[in-house]
Parts: sequence; structure tokens; C-alpha cells
Amino acid sequence: MGSIAVDDSLPQTGTEFPFPIVSFQPFLDGTSEGKEEVAARLYDAFHNFGWVYLKDFGVSQAEIEEMFRRSKQFHEQPLQWKEQFKLNDPSVSQGYTGDGAESSDPLGGKSHKECYEHRQVNKLCPAVGELDEWTTWADSFHKKLLDLAGHVASALAMVLGLDVDEFRGQLGQLDGQLRLLHYMPVVRKTFESGRNFRINPHCDYGLFTLLFQDSVGGLEVDRFHDGKFVAATPTPGTCVINVADILQRFSNDGLRSTRHRVMAPHLTQEQLDAIGPDGYLPARFSTAFFVHPRRDFVVKPLVKEGDQPHYDTCVAGCWRDAITAKNYKLPIPMDTPEQVQAAKCVDMRYKMAANIEVKPLVG
Repeated sequence: MGSIAVDDSLPQTGTEFPFPIVSFQPFLDGTSEGKEEVAARLYDAFHNFGWVYLKDFGVSQAEIEEMFRRSKQFHEQPLQWKEQFKLNDPSVSQGYTGDGAESSDPLGGKSHKECYEHRQVNKLCPAVGELDEWTTWADSFHKKLLDLAGHVASALAMVLGLDVDEFRGQLGQLDGQLRLLHYMPVVRKTFESGRNFRINPHCDYGLFTLLFQDSVGGLEVDRFHDGKFVAATPTPGTCVINVADILQRFSNDGLRSTRHRVMAPHLTQEQLDAIGPDGYLPARFSTAFFVHPRRDFVVKPLVKEGDQPHYDTCVAGCWRDAITAKNYKLPIPMDTPEQVQAAKCVDMRYKMAANIEVKPLVG
């Protein structure tokens, strides 16, 4: 497989990696043996790979194809129409974001994408009936994924050795953030210099993420936070589960938040020659469903005997607001002690991310 060259100052992309594929059907079937089997496989996957493909998870291929059709339907609308839904409140996290408007890169890189985020809060979304009942579809698909997220949260409780009911009670009603991403066609040489990405290297900041990607490719995973990325090839009939920051903090590093980015797709030399240095890379669509706990969930590390907490305690809603505000260049809420504490934790998060970029741990 050929790969488009990037700036030597960036962590380099390795070869494709055969990430594990886990069937979720035994967990959905409801038997104790099936649930234990899935939990054991997830534990192995997250500890050894930090990334897992899930199949047989209760969402049909037809529903996934409809989701991508609806995403394209939204993003094909005129920019002026989309900007009426512009995201403007970090505590709501619903709405539209244009090309380059969001970046979590601590070194100032640019992410070339646009997205729409939906949270069933009935703000900043198409009106009833508009685009063939688009918001009705979005609400329905959001609920479908939120139901799946509840099962995944129960499985992760078993992975951590926790009582499922107690853990779910602590998390409260899960909050799903449906993000429909469009990576527009970009000139090939854009990714060959400077800090330009389809999306910059980052970790998700909730509990975990369900991710769907089309066939174009370009998603890459830094499995061990050592600056070496490997391609996460699109696999039909699957979604991806990746652990996010709150779960890493809560598990005191028992589960690793997965660092990833999107670059140019891996192409053969023949494909690269056909595009040429001034040609455009194909558009890409993906959909992420970010799963968060209730806003007042206290993220306090679970400390095993003889160990120490690796992170300070913070409140999940304040943590989420601070990161959203920082990524979208909005004012970070600092009105309460909990908000100030979360802002400090978030600042440390970005300093750690910058250190990986400047001094990758690859030997």
C-alpha cells in the first residue's frame, strides 16, 4: 500500500494493523455466559490494542447506509443554510461546525472537515418536516445508538470488574452526542507539509465512542500513545468502540483512551499517480457517537490497593464544557469551583498531548 508523505516533524504512520473483531451478539442475547465471554474479549482488546471492531451489534447495514445518506443530505446543503445551526454553546454541544473551525491540536494544526452534532435537545437542527423529516430521522437514530451505548456501558462495567447495576447507577442516564462528519475533497499536497489533517491527533473526552466509517479510509490509531500511528482499515458490517478520557481517568489507566487521527487515505502508487500532486483526495464520511455520563458524575479514579490516583477528581459536565469551549475557541466557563477544577484538568490534558507530539516515545 502506498502512503502520502507527511512532514518529518509529525509522528509517522506505520503499516495496517489487524485490530480484533468482537461479536456483540452473545452480550445482547442476555445469557450470563455470553456476557462474560464478550467482557473477556473486550478486556483483552482494550488492554492489548486500545481499539476494537464490533459486529452483530443490533444496528442493521440498511440503517447504517441510511445514516450515511442522511449525513450527505445535510452536508450537501448550501453553506449559508448550514450556518444557521452554528454551534455556539459548549454546554449544549449541538449544531454545525464549518471547515477548520474546530481543532484540539495543542500545536495549532488545522483539521479540514465539517460536522453536524445532534443531541435531541431540539435546538440548532432542521425544522420539523424539513429535508424529508431529517430531524425526526436524527432523533430516531440517536435513540438507537443510545440503546446500544447502554449495553456497551454494562459490558465495560464487567471489563472493570464492577457491579453492573451500581456502575450504571453512578453514570446515570447516558448522554449521546451524534456527530455526522464530512471530510471534503482536499488537494493532495495539503497533507504533505505543515500541520494539516482531516482531523488532528486526539483522544475523545467522554466515556467511549461508537464510530462508523465509509470505505474511503484514512483513520489511523496511535495504539500506545508513543507517536506511531497504524491504519484502522474500514471493515464492512462493523462499528468501532474506543475508550475515551473519562473512562481512562475513572479506571485510573486500567483502560486506555485511544489516540487517533484522520489523514489522507492509504492509496496505491497507481492511485497516487492518477491523482497527481495537485489533484484532490476523495471526500470521506464518518459518524461518531460520543457517549457521556450524566453531567454531575464525579470522575474520581478507582484506586487499587497499593496504587495512587493518576488523575485529579473532576465533574464530568464541567470537564466536557471546558474541552468543547477550548476546541471551538469559546470562553471556558469558570464561574464555580468545579468549573475551575475541570479547566485545570483540561489544561493538563492538552499539555500531555503536546508532549507526545514534540517528544514521541518511539525508540
